[in-house]
Amino acid sequence: MLDEYLKTHLAKSDGTTLEKHIKDLFYQFEIFNQYYPDVLTDEEKELLKISIQYHDYGKLNKLFQCKLPVNPKLKPVKCKGKIRDDKIFHQYLSPLFLRKLQDKFSLEKLSIIIYSIINHHARGKEFLNYTGIDSLINEIEENISEFFSHLGITNLSEETKDFYKKHLEYIVDNVATIEELNNRLRANDEFIKTLIKIAGLLIRIDHSASGEDLIIEEEPITENREKLFLRYLEDNKKPKKLRPFQEKFKDFGNLVLVADTGLGKTGLATIWSKRKMFYVLPNRTSTNAMFETMREIFGNKNVGLLHSTSLFYVYETIESKLIDEDKTVLRDYDNTKNLSKPITISTADQLFTAVFKYPTYEKIYATLSYSDIVIDEIQGFDPAQIVPILRQIEETTKLGARYLIITATLPQIIKEEFAKLGFEVKTNDPDTIDNTKRHKVKILEKNIFEALEDIIKIASSGKNILILANTVSTAQEVYGKLDYKDKNLLHSRFIWKTRKDKEEKIKKDCQASKGKIWISTQLVEASLDIDFDVLFTEVAPADSLIQRMGRIWRHRKYDYTGKEPNVYILSEVDEKKVSQVYEKALREESLMLINQHLDKEGYLLSREKRKIVEILYSREKLEELNSKYFEKWKEVEKVINSNWEYLFKKEAQEVFRDTFTFEAVPYVFKDELEKLLEEYKNLKEIPDKKERRLKKTEILKKINDLKVPIPVYWVLDKKVKDKNPYEILDRDLNIYLLAKYFIYDDKRGIRIDKEALEKYQFDEEIFV
Repeated sequence: MLDEYLKTHLAKSDGTTLEKHIKDLFYQFEIFNQYYPDVLTDEEKELLKISIQYHDYGKLNKLFQCKLPVNPKLKPVKCKGKIRDDKIFHQYLSPLFLRKLQDKFSLEKLSIIIYSIINHHARGKEFLNYTGIDSLINEIEENISEFFSHLGITNLSEETKDFYKKHLEYIVDNVATIEELNNRLRANDEFIKTLIKIAGLLIRIDHSASGEDLIIEEEPITENREKLFLRYLEDNKKPKKLRPFQEKFKDFGNLVLVADTGLGKTGLATIWSKRKMFYVLPNRTSTNAMFETMREIFGNKNVGLLHSTSLFYVYETIESKLIDEDKTVLRDYDNTKNLSKPITISTADQLFTAVFKYPTYEKIYATLSYSDIVIDEIQGFDPAQIVPILRQIEETTKLGARYLIITATLPQIIKEEFAKLGFEVKTNDPDTIDNTKRHKVKILEKNIFEALEDIIKIASSGKNILILANTVSTAQEVYGKLDYKDKNLLHSRFIWKTRKDKEEKIKKDCQASKGKIWISTQLVEASLDIDFDVLFTEVAPADSLIQRMGRIWRHRKYDYTGKEPNVYILSEVDEKKVSQVYEKALREESLMLINQHLDKEGYLLSREKRKIVEILYSREKLEELNSKYFEKWKEVEKVINSNWEYLFKKEAQEVFRDTFTFEAVPYVFKDELEKLLEEYKNLKEIPDKKERRLKKTEILKKINDLKVPIPVYWVLDKKVKDKNPYEILDRDLNIYLLAKYFIYDDKRGIRIDKEALEKYQFDEEIFV
């Protein structure tokens, strides 16, 4: 009889029946199985098919059906009077129909099916504990007749109740606590591995079947990737052959490779990957550039871009503005978000927050289980980001993921962690070392303001100078005090439109202009491909300093032979500001190590740079310095092993102080923003769904252009919080308007008004 009910009861408000919806899921399963037949064992495929068949049976619930529009072509459910909300989510009712399978599957296997069904939506976690189970069973028992009397089910039998409770308790005992789940996964537990894969694939299959133009997986790339890469080299007038280190490492398994910039790391990644690939970078600017490169190699249709504003980037850069082309962009974006592309270029936050086990995290883990993942510029992450990445790598390699980690420098402590995971770690292969003498270094015992006259003198001789400060507020102050005509400022607290324009300008200036001065921050360490003549930088830990040096004499194929240094490190800083960003002990030790590793002429060579970072971040050195590095590491581990909601607690926010930001619109753009929001609301008049979505995208992009990322700690500080730092203009669209005392202009970016500092007695150190 249930089969007949599936034909007449609805799965969605658009009139799709449960029978049709389930068939749509099986269609997506067949696509997945066609393209990736070896990802699941035969037994796992059977578990997934059972999960697909039963995942939405809970929607037979009369209360659910009565919330949906009546389809006159189908036998309607009789709904009388006011219909109350169905308290039990449909996925928690679906497993009631599985009892007849208990003789076919073991307790463990049925628990995997039930876990997958109840977790295919991100809600209902409150039932996954002993108290919650009792509450759930009682609620079902009291309302079973109201739920299913139209199916002839008027009571919850003891057998069904015991069956469901036993399996839910098994899930709670084995999976419910994050720490237990993590430990079992890292121990290579087969039950946990199968559970994650089945649950994750069910989520993706259901989402693919429910969305318009979505597909679980696009056709994989079958053409030889080495041939594709060589063709790309030929098309770009480069030698059509692999470099020695590319040839050497192309067939390695899990690998960490330290290699200098400009040696062909992207090419290695291209030929190393043999399966579905994710290419991960620290920031949006880097991902956008890599996206364009990978499209040249693999073709536009095979490559997706995944970060928080990727739709706006792709929408803006399409060659044609024809409506069909725009709709293709939307389809490609949706499938990229669905993790369906053969090649995806992504920021780390899109994939590596899954380690916190937020609801539906399984779809990320399941997808990575049959993927090759390249993490580039890993040196651009701090401990709050590195530790989650390491733990997710550890867990997903158990599922079948393969990793290539490419980095310019590698701290000893990170090297040891990868070695523990069984990775091959190559730190000093001769083919990965650039022997060009690029950086002649001098340490100045002065602060950045005392060096301004020297900077102006060098710039006036026609050299392009990059000034790097440790904080945005210092960079803004330097910009204000520097008396020079051709000066520019770039940091992370400009609105996106201005920041993008500035990023384009800095790249052009260092290529074609002379005598330009750019002031910036850590923003340029790993995100921008720029090549200046001279660097003046505030002291920072060695890894950061070496990254900054990488923006000087970057692309030149010959030694720097100037008499004067081209890298100046300023040893004196505002300790109140900088101590919030970099530990004093690490900064001071970095200066000593750099001094010790300079050659007789003052050059800091590539091989020595690697040694410095290894020494500074060795366990012995960090303990000797009594560094807080380990303390932060342990705090991040604690967050990973806690319930995911812990991320929103104060302790976790302290740990991720420099990682968490939120985006808001400066007050100066209030009128423009309100007009755009009004336009957005009026779009409901457009009848065509796709055209309406395109117009929405266009307006949301304009709004996004006005947003500026600011640190969460700015607005969480108690004194600031009490003074209403922002106004929520649209909660659904996440539109926040900053208070008037946050002033903004395109020359200096966002900052706190000095009068407000005094009036409200804010601590100036908050706004560094």
